[in-house]
Amino acid sequence: MTKTVRAIRFHTAAALAAVMASGLGLTPPPVSAAAENLEVDWSDPEIAKFLRERTTRPPQSVSAEDQAALSRLRLPVIAFDRPPGVVGRAFGVEAAPKLQRELVTDPDNPVWYTIVDRYGDLVITVDADLRIQRDLPADTKIYTPPPSAAAEPQIDVIDANVEEGMEGLVAEYSVRKFPDIPYRVTIECTTATKQLCTDKAALLRDREALQIISARPPQ
Repeated sequence: MTKTVRAIRFHTAAALAAVMASGLGLTPPPVSAAAENLEVDWSDPEIAKFLRERTTRPPQSVSAEDQAALSRLRLPVIAFDRPPGVVGRAFGVEAAPKLQRELVTDPDNPVWYTIVDRYGDLVITVDADLRIQRDLPADTKIYTPPPSAAAEPQIDVIDANVEEGMEGLVAEYSVRKFPDIPYRVTIECTTATKQLCTDKAALLRDREALQIISARPPQ
């Protein structure tokens, strides 16, 4: 099992199952019939801007094969279309390894995705999921305070050594968009680059490079 998959297991249990199933040629686990989905605000200005410009300014990091899979998703896809600053800080701007990307989705239930970007031994994962899993009765009233656009995401830094075979640190934060879909960013740093995962201010600046790489409003 690769270090990337171990990192996803450590932080993204649902995505892990899909990644492992994909790698082993298995069918991803079925979704509970009781699952609800978050709603997407397709009128969001950021989505509208992407739709206007996707022909003249198409995403640079998306292959034709990946675009075919992304186009079936029922949520806007956010990712790093260009290397975030942490890549340059790890290797230098001119010496950064070439991007290797892995995309995992479920074509039978296209409401979630996981994108794993590997730059050498630095691994950056972005995942999102519209599904809401609840074990409460259907009529339970749940109060969810409105998200604050000005609020800074909270970064969690985890010592990866708690997992057998892993080294370094893992940093993770989420941003909410359209209007309340959580997009989670996970950065896996090796022992040599672990200081990059502790520089929370720099990682938060890097989130400005997150952008829509695919969005298909329902017809």
